[in-house]
Amino acid sequence: MKQLYILALGTALLSLVACSDSDDDKSSQPAATAPAQQTQQAQQPSTKLSPTQQQAIDDAKGMPKQGVVKTMLHSSGYTYMDVDTGNDKSVWIAAAMMRIKIGDTVKWTDAAVMRNFKSSSLHRTFDEILFVSNASVAQ
Repeated sequence: MKQLYILALGTALLSLVACSDSDDDKSSQPAATAPAQQTQQAQQPSTKLSPTQQQAIDDAKGMPKQGVVKTMLHSSGYTYMDVDTGNDKSVWIAAAMMRIKIGDTVKWTDAAVMRNFKSSSLHRTFDEILFVSNASVAQ
């Protein structure tokens, strides 16, 4: 059930990051009113989030967005990384599977916090983990 929740949360995150208006709708609108309608449509998210999903995203907003990889695990299409963010506490993150090594600096954009997340593929529970999008090795 948690994997379904993570999938839904990931889909919601990706849709927030990559939403765009359809070209089909633009062609049927009169030219004079199209820009105003496009502005109104762009301000409205295309996917409604549940309160729990919104809270997970809000909780991640004040958290660091990069750090040095201390530990790394690959499992079920994800790369799990224990990241030293320079604070007293390291942060576990999960990103789409990627090539990275211990000691690399990883950076990411959007994230959602999951607490007491049980990974059945890793056979462990994370007290707190960030599911992140757009993770990459910092140059």
